Amino acid sequence: MDKVMDNDKVRQLAEFSVPAAVVGASTGLVAGGLAAFVGRPLGWALVTGLGLAVPLILFGAGYAVLLALGKLPAGVFAPAAVYWVIGFPVALLVHSVVTEWTVTGTPGLPAEPWKFLAFRALLSMGFAIGFLWMHEQLGRHWWPRILEHNLYARRVVEQYVELAASLAERKAATVRARKKGRERIA
Repeated sequence: MDKVMDNDKVRQLAEFSVPAAVVGASTGLVAGGLAAFVGRPLGWALVTGLGLAVPLILFGAGYAVLLALGKLPAGVFAPAAVYWVIGFPVALLVHSVVTEWTVTGTPGLPAEPWKFLAFRALLSMGFAIGFLWMHEQLGRHWWPRILEHNLYARRVVEQYVELAASLAERKAATVRARKKGRERIA
């Protein structure tokens, strides 16, 4: 019985993680497309795309699982930024090793790997913004479709509803305060 329950939870987590996996796959598709666009052979472009897509899909799914399990709050940038400051450089390191392997026939680390990782950590903030935005945009279309049978989708959608209600209340309070201020002046 526990094994069936565990399999169902894993299936639900995988289903919930589809938007995050799509973000990673899209990033790999863009990388492969750019490689083909600049004249790299089709095989190289394919390996380049997969070399970036696979780690980003895995890291993206990891982010989604943490979100689904309530370890990260929905709709908040700072935890996503912290997650991607590690995940993005590691994904690019894997991509670099795969690219080196494709070009030279031997896998290898980039020159000065710590500098490589540090610079990619700086760039990760931009990726984190894009990832979070795209993940939420895809998720707002996907999660309501699976809401009825997916506990994690239900939980995260409820978090977003609470966040939206909180923001709407804050906005209404600001409007009321401004209106009161104008009435005092008049």
